[in-house]
Amino acid sequence: MRRIRGYMAMSIDGFIAEPDGGVRFLDAYPPEGADWDAFWSSIGTVVTGRLTWETVVRLNHHGVYAGRRGFLVTSRPDGAGLPLPDGFGLWGDGVDALVSHLRAAEDLPAGDIWILGGGLLQQAFLDRDAIDLLELFVVPEVVGDGIRAFPGGLTKSLRLVGTDEAMPGVVRLAYKRRGEGRP
Repeated sequence: MRRIRGYMAMSIDGFIAEPDGGVRFLDAYPPEGADWDAFWSSIGTVVTGRLTWETVVRLNHHGVYAGRRGFLVTSRPDGAGLPLPDGFGLWGDGVDALVSHLRAAEDLPAGDIWILGGGLLQQAFLDRDAIDLLELFVVPEVVGDGIRAFPGGLTKSLRLVGTDEAMPGVVRLAYKRRGEGRP
């Protein structure tokens, strides 16, 4: 069964982006390496929100997602005119319908489903108990202000199932919903 996964980096003070949406605080911690390669090879579908996708496009990283199946979650029928790679489409039917679709869809490629970036979208999935595995990479940087990892606060409890040092100074925290087994 496919898992729905959250996988994101944040500062030690709980920010996933700077006030302007930038992620310069992550520059010293590139995701390349065995852990990233293993994660990326396990992903079949990518789900992202519009604000996160705007940042991906601004950083000119959207080509990386070509060939993957993906959904841009947005209430704007034109997706704000953002370029989408082949295999991506717009989703405007709400998070509840998206969770149901992702759980039931037989036409999705093999591999896990990644909820890319965005604290609001991650939080919406967590609030619906729809994240099977949440991995947070905490970098030893203080941002001070910006976009919080979970801007509205979490309404669900999670259970810590793993910790390790992903790279010098960066801690990976792995969480599952309460009551589920280890990864």
